[in-house]
Amino acid sequence: MQTMRVARLFAPNDLRLVEMPIPELRPRDLLCRVVRCGICGTDCAIYTGEFSGVKSGAVHFPMTLGHEWSGTVAAAGSEVTRFRVGDRVVGDTGVSCGQCTACLLGDWGNCPQAQAVGTVNAWDGAYAEYIVMPERHLFHLPLNVSLDAGAMVEPAATALYAVVRAEVRTGDTVLVHGTGPIGLCAAKLAKLSGASRVIVTGRRESKLQLALSFGADAAIDTTREPLAEAVAGHAAGGVDKIIEASGAVELFADSFGCIRPGGVISVVAFYERPLPEFDIDRLVFSGTTLHAVAGSLGQYPAVLKLMEAGLFDPTLLITAHYPFEDVVQALNDWGAKPEHRVKSMLDLPPETD
Repeated sequence: MQTMRVARLFAPNDLRLVEMPIPELRPRDLLCRVVRCGICGTDCAIYTGEFSGVKSGAVHFPMTLGHEWSGTVAAAGSEVTRFRVGDRVVGDTGVSCGQCTACLLGDWGNCPQAQAVGTVNAWDGAYAEYIVMPERHLFHLPLNVSLDAGAMVEPAATALYAVVRAEVRTGDTVLVHGTGPIGLCAAKLAKLSGASRVIVTGRRESKLQLALSFGADAAIDTTREPLAEAVAGHAAGGVDKIIEASGAVELFADSFGCIRPGGVISVVAFYERPLPEFDIDRLVFSGTTLHAVAGSLGQYPAVLKLMEAGLFDPTLLITAHYPFEDVVQALNDWGAKPEHRVKSMLDLPPETD
């Protein structure tokens, strides 16, 4: 029986490197050798137990984290047609059943039996030497796109879905809250989607400077100036669209004072606590549209095309690499929120013969 190393989470703050059997493949499955795996804020919140899904019981232990990954095909099931051993690939953040009406229509996101990769009701994730994925949930990584960039496809796709749900149009002024990977990617992708001006808010000068170098037109330090006044200096009458990627309750609440009547707010963050007050009347009377975004539904192909064309390179956001053996240290460092940390990456050695 062949085995692999897995960073298995048995309970909050109880992550161990263990040996587990390499899963057997069904006819349309592929075994992928993980080469890079990003560390996400959700991973950290599950690890510490702070994630709302841990508190509600939606996260089942033991489980394997990791949904931002890239790698190579190590083996293919007997009915796989689109991939060969050695192909470089990235994978979806969810696995559908493949048999229900939604799946037969290709609407994987609405499969009632879908499992999230490495998070809630988890399909085993990529904090491991190998991950198994059905063929329908894999994508080829273009030859001119690095494996580092490949492991950034998932946060970029989530950011793009937030931009799509915000209905960003040519000429819009867009306000993005948050200087994490999703916020920074959303700012760049809003610009690529036609926004004439993109404003990013944050609390750390180094990350605000990174936002400017990554394509934002203006940056606001929310620790130094009132948000509404600062935004008014860039967009009299309010911004057209807001993408809330910070997870800060205060910024979400303050957004209603920054958006023009009839604008759109796209929320792509987990708050991990209830909002104490929600001014629903202000939402209604202003005609503001509010969209929630919790994934990257259907956005992988577009992100991969932008990467292939050289229009979008998120590797600038990778600020730390850790060997797989140091996964606990990587999670603890991420939780400490160092000044310059944006995206940390786990490095797994490629397979050798």
